[in-house]
Amino acid sequence: MYGISASPLAMANEHDEVAIFDTGSDNSRLEGLARGVTSRFGGMAHIAQYSMTGADVKRTAIPRTLSLAMTIGRSIRLSREQRVDPVQALVDSLADTLYGYGRVLFHGKVIDVDRRTDEGFARGSVRIAGVGDEELEVQFQNENLIAVQSGVMVAIVPDLICIVEADTAEPVTTEGLRYGQRVAVIGIATPPIMRTPEALAVFGPASFGLDRPFLPVETLEQPVLAE
Repeated sequence: MYGISASPLAMANEHDEVAIFDTGSDNSRLEGLARGVTSRFGGMAHIAQYSMTGADVKRTAIPRTLSLAMTIGRSIRLSREQRVDPVQALVDSLADTLYGYGRVLFHGKVIDVDRRTDEGFARGSVRIAGVGDEELEVQFQNENLIAVQSGVMVAIVPDLICIVEADTAEPVTTEGLRYGQRVAVIGIATPPIMRTPEALAVFGPASFGLDRPFLPVETLEQPVLAE
């Protein structure tokens, strides 16, 4: 989105089969080819791409994400040792990071998962039942795209919608969603570099077929009706 080409891309599977692609500046073509080969690999591949200079990294990358991962992990570990809520500890650990804002959107039990593999993506939705008649539905395409609570949108891509186990804060991927899981859903503000017009053109709602504008999660504490 900031002028760095995905080519060349190298990929490999667990059988030591490898492939290398170079489509020049056509990143969409590159992704299509790579997903096709990944399907023939059995649905799993490891890739390396977006080679760049140090200057390009400083200009385009989100910094200090390894430190962020350590901070989150440490907060969850300490919360378990101290027997306090690990989900809230995770949210609180974001305050002094580039992500800055997070809140628990919903607590509940997974009551339905609709998941299918389509064009190399895990697509579908999950419904989570809360207290009373409250329900949250999350649509996903490999990653979680939009969260709607009883008709009200509470978060949308590229902000993060994270589903974790309610008691441990262990992450639950879209492939790991199962009926009966007790989960918490967390909305996290993505850094400013992911909210520019250039970024939204690549990662915004429209690129996933969502007919909704991007609205920052921190502005959605007040209800926004989902169509």
